[in-house]
Amino acid sequence: MGMGEGGATCTSQRSWRVRMRPPPYIRSMSPAPIRALIVDDEELARENLRMMLSDECPEVLVVGMADGVNPAREQLSAQRPDLLFLDIRMPSGHEGLDLLESLDEPDLLVVFVTAFKDYAVQAFHANAVDYILKPIDPDELKAAVNKAVKRQQQLRGQPGEGQRYHDELKSTARFIKEQGGQRLAVDHAKGFKLFDPHTIAHLEADGNCTLLHFTDGSRYLDTRTLKVYEDMLDPIQFVRVHRSHLINVDHLREYLREDGHWAVMKDGARVPIARERVQDFLEAVRPS
Repeated sequence: MGMGEGGATCTSQRSWRVRMRPPPYIRSMSPAPIRALIVDDEELARENLRMMLSDECPEVLVVGMADGVNPAREQLSAQRPDLLFLDIRMPSGHEGLDLLESLDEPDLLVVFVTAFKDYAVQAFHANAVDYILKPIDPDELKAAVNKAVKRQQQLRGQPGEGQRYHDELKSTARFIKEQGGQRLAVDHAKGFKLFDPHTIAHLEADGNCTLLHFTDGSRYLDTRTLKVYEDMLDPIQFVRVHRSHLINVDHLREYLREDGHWAVMKDGARVPIARERVQDFLEAVRPS
């Protein structure tokens, strides 16, 4: 009788309330990261995407970066990534697509990276292929990674589905390469303008935006930088003459040395040529 019921009950409750800690091997378990490879010929673009993935998508581990097709093939073989971020318009305009057509890794997922809303984006939509636009928006990047995670889960253990996915990727690559000409798009207040790059007379930096001057006299302000356009347009046809100016040499009328150096365009515009770029300009426009 010396042991009251209350004391026994209290002792029993305390013994059952002890929280058992899980073994260390259980506590340390976490999902394996998605191993990613970034392929882009521009170093700043590669580094920017790497940092954005680190900040916004902790489930992704960047295991390598490559600036062209051959380094990318080496990285693919050495690192065996799960996910490939592929810039489709490297110097030749088709290098990223050439890499894609040669891929033989059925488990590899691909996210295309492109700076322009052109016919390539139409092909992505038609084939349900994942892509992100430059400049990369953090929310769009996270959405693309989430879609890749879901697709990875769907394809796991279904080799037939993986083959079908890669067939769609290669079909998309062929479609883009077979297009007769590049069409680009510039957004404006009421929608967007589709155009052929050959109709651009010259381009002018406006802060972090670019002012496009067309041969018909129209002008459009785009939120992409002049550097983006320089990387994407044909370097034989479009020549950087100044940190703020890019010209279409097909629309050059005259070169003047008059209080500086000037490219006079067919529309009458006088575009300044920086002293350190004069020699490159002359080599680009003089008949061989």
